[in-house]
Amino acid sequence: MGKKVLITGASGFIAGHLIKELSEEYPLVLISRRELPYPFPRYSPEELERAFEVERPQAVVNTVGILKEKGESTYERAHTEFTEKLVELAKRWGVEKFIQISALGTSPEEESRYFKTKWQAEELVRSSAIPYLILRPSIVLGEGQKLYEDLRKLSRFLPVLAAPKMKVQPVRVERVVEAVKKGIECKLTGTVELCGDRVMSMKELFKEVLEELGIRRFVVELPKPLLLPVALLGLFGLDLEQYKMIKNNTCKEV
Repeated sequence: MGKKVLITGASGFIAGHLIKELSEEYPLVLISRRELPYPFPRYSPEELERAFEVERPQAVVNTVGILKEKGESTYERAHTEFTEKLVELAKRWGVEKFIQISALGTSPEEESRYFKTKWQAEELVRSSAIPYLILRPSIVLGEGQKLYEDLRKLSRFLPVLAAPKMKVQPVRVERVVEAVKKGIECKLTGTVELCGDRVMSMKELFKEVLEELGIRRFVVELPKPLLLPVALLGLFGLDLEQYKMIKNNTCKEV
């Protein structure tokens, strides 16, 4: 068997694909508040210290991230504070490789607190002295991705869907999983951007996802300023922080 790997955010979309792919090769330790259908040790985030002490993982994969804040689950708490605790424990218990799932577009100058806190988490990993791999994927597509469910729900009561005017370069979740495996095996290090082969508009992406879902809807493209009133009113799941996240999300200049 390979290295023992601790995966955080184990009930999430990317983590689910990771667990499926890594489970035959690596002993896994899962961090999640939810019960999970896997035959591996599971600890809640509150039991993080105990998980390290008991399991002694050799690699950590941090997939924790939120797109929308809710109650006490803020960007600072989910991205920065949790990563700080994780890095501290990884250093204490001699973790050999730390893999951080970040996001394309992170920057310390960003207006969006989502991107700013993702950057802060990256800096914690980079300054830890632990060998690391930071992955910055564009929109990640695959079974269980939130965009599919969001468009399905909106299509139930909207005959026309609005897509923000922006360019994206979506990447398949399988490619993210492959990069994580290379990181665990020390074949990939540093900070790596992950994108698919095609640059497309968000409108084109909406249409492709709707086609996959077998749903026929007209999709219009709206410039970012026209979506501000929607964000201020909190309509259709869009809030002001998510509004700030609307920008080109590609590895290539467009």
